Amino acid sequence: MKNGYFDSEKREFVITDMYPRRPLLNYLWNEEAVCETDQFGNGYAWMSIGTQRRKIEAGDRNLYIKDLDSGEYYSANRNYNRLPFDKHEAHVGLGYHTVLSEYKGISAELTLLVPEETPAVLYKVKVKNTTEGVKRLGVYFSLYPKPALSGHDSYGTGDYSDTLGGLLYSHDGFRLPNDYTKVFVGTVKAPDAYDVAPQRFIGSYSGNHAPIGVETDRLACDGTTFESNYIAALQFNVTLGAGEEFENYFCSFAARNEDECAEIRAKLLSDGAFEREMATQREIGEKTSSVITINTPDDYMNHQINVWLKRQVSLGKTWGRLYGKGFRDVCQDITAFVSFDPDLAKKRIMHALTYQYEDGNPIRMFEPNFRYPYNDGGAWIPSAVLSYLNESGDTSILDVELPYLVGDSYERASIEDSFIEEPYAAGKRRDSVLMHVRAAIDYLLGSRGEHNLVLWRGGDWNDSMNNVGLENKGESVWLSIATVKAINETQEILRIAGEGEELIGYYEDKKNELKKAIKTHGYNGKHYIYGINDKGTRIGDEDRIFLNPQSWSVLAGMDEKEDMLSAMAEVEKRLKCDWGYTQCSPSYLKGDPDIGRVSYFVKGVFENGSVYNHGVAFKIAADCILGEGERAYRTLKSISVDNPKNSDSGVEPYAVTNMLIGPDSPYLAGYAPMSWITGTAGWIYRAITEYMLGVKPTYKGLTLSPAMPRGWSGVTVTRRFRGETYNITFKASDRAYIVADGKEVGILPLSAAGSEHNVICNYVEK
Repeated sequence: MKNGYFDSEKREFVITDMYPRRPLLNYLWNEEAVCETDQFGNGYAWMSIGTQRRKIEAGDRNLYIKDLDSGEYYSANRNYNRLPFDKHEAHVGLGYHTVLSEYKGISAELTLLVPEETPAVLYKVKVKNTTEGVKRLGVYFSLYPKPALSGHDSYGTGDYSDTLGGLLYSHDGFRLPNDYTKVFVGTVKAPDAYDVAPQRFIGSYSGNHAPIGVETDRLACDGTTFESNYIAALQFNVTLGAGEEFENYFCSFAARNEDECAEIRAKLLSDGAFEREMATQREIGEKTSSVITINTPDDYMNHQINVWLKRQVSLGKTWGRLYGKGFRDVCQDITAFVSFDPDLAKKRIMHALTYQYEDGNPIRMFEPNFRYPYNDGGAWIPSAVLSYLNESGDTSILDVELPYLVGDSYERASIEDSFIEEPYAAGKRRDSVLMHVRAAIDYLLGSRGEHNLVLWRGGDWNDSMNNVGLENKGESVWLSIATVKAINETQEILRIAGEGEELIGYYEDKKNELKKAIKTHGYNGKHYIYGINDKGTRIGDEDRIFLNPQSWSVLAGMDEKEDMLSAMAEVEKRLKCDWGYTQCSPSYLKGDPDIGRVSYFVKGVFENGSVYNHGVAFKIAADCILGEGERAYRTLKSISVDNPKNSDSGVEPYAVTNMLIGPDSPYLAGYAPMSWITGTAGWIYRAITEYMLGVKPTYKGLTLSPAMPRGWSGVTVTRRFRGETYNITFKASDRAYIVADGKEVGILPLSAAGSEHNVICNYVEK
């Protein structure tokens, strides 16, 4: 594997190429804080305070080693000057990140983690003398705290606190956004010296590669004020005999006052606290990983499903896309992580539904709020609720009463692309979760245009097609198809809830009416168009094709199978490239104000002709539904990091990327500039487990309907479901049937919780 290798036993990816095409990121988090780190340990950390994000630190984190006899020094984790280290690697773990190095008889480790319950970052530093002689060393640990809550540098101070045992930074000022006015960097062992001023430690004309403070015998041991940035630098002079090591622990966090600093420090830096938190992170990783494990001929796929996609989905379930919680993003992530945390999925569903406006249409993003008038939010609600019902069997959620966000989505909308930090305001309307589902569908069915298709308003899944329907005339064919899919799911929810056939039939009539409009106005004889804008222009007709309407016609079951096959054939002919399928083709070459920013993007970037992997994941699922397992697998491998035709995309081997720049780009075609924060992870996870391997939960039990590549007979899957464990072996056969515990069944039965079942799924290989 390029850049390193997977360690299955430790559930780590070990980065051995520390200078890849771009930094390889890892994220550490809990419910209140997030820490980003690259392979060297550098990055940021922040905590949430309501809808606010309060920075804790940001920038380079360094473990400097200085030979006190020769005066030579270097950063053991960063190695700015690319010295000939004997070892330099990073271990990307589940909830932790460790950078290791060995140079001239000194081994060094820097480990970061975010504790389970406290918004903070913990660090462990270990330096060992591996020679036969004595080493006199200066060990320096430094990071960049971010105490400022305003732009007034005159509010700030920083200095060492003997009482607290660490560096205390204050930003006490007038009309601050919150009262977390302290940032504290604590240490277990008292330092020999310290500094808090960057110009003293780094130097006004130097950099992190050559800090002038390390060149001196002793740091300044003085405070400072009126700084736009601060540093936390702690010096420890140690003498290590042969085989001896120096070990220390640090913490970094924000607090409201010094008493709170003392309380948090005592908790985080108590004896054994770091090791306990490390054990907790491993337990969390083990619990998540064990929900489903697969063994296929594709080792990379095995690693992704068994460990890493779950990790990436877990970031989304807690923090959305980091910059905020997009309504559709939250709903999609729920459908993936519900399998490994149903209880949390229930909480997330109920929280998200409170952000439906009183007309049934959700806000585009919350925490902070983003009120641009996107119209697709409600289409994602039924799938989230149904996924919970199918996984848990718990129908009590349907009766829970929840408020709506105050107001009408039209009236509350803001055309300005701005994020608004505002307190939650509930409206007068309250409904059960079941009625919230119906409210979303009723809104979409009532939001129709001249062609009886669903109105586009500010856009749909394609955020960048954001000026097609602001006059409330433009209609989205994709959103109309997505509404058909959502009605299918709503009908299933109604059946589970025990609602009568009259109500289910009502939605069937509405669905058929919408499907007729889609066929009449949204299908051109070869493929589905994307929509019709306010000016009446058909977008995605003969001149241009878009991926999502084609794949979603299959996901929605548009019934006209020949049309779906034709549409997917056009995808193969017009959208395929060496590293996946582009979101549209050809790319827009100039801006069109009647379409929006997608047409202004450089060709091949984002929704304008990139391989937008979220959309490719939809296609993989659609291929499987059509029984095209071989094609689905080829599609998956085309966007994977191990695609030999795009072997240096830059993406982390343990993550999936938002996009790969498309072939229309003359500059960076195939490059993956961003990863982690994407709905791709959840959909790839489901595309493989539920569609390709076919292990799909339903309210009545697990169904098995694989669409695997040829030659995969013998694949095994272990799935934990409602307290039971199913050990499934797939075997190619001339007849499709399932044998569970020696008996032929149609669906995997449920018995006593805690039981284990051996299952043979015989399938017909295509």
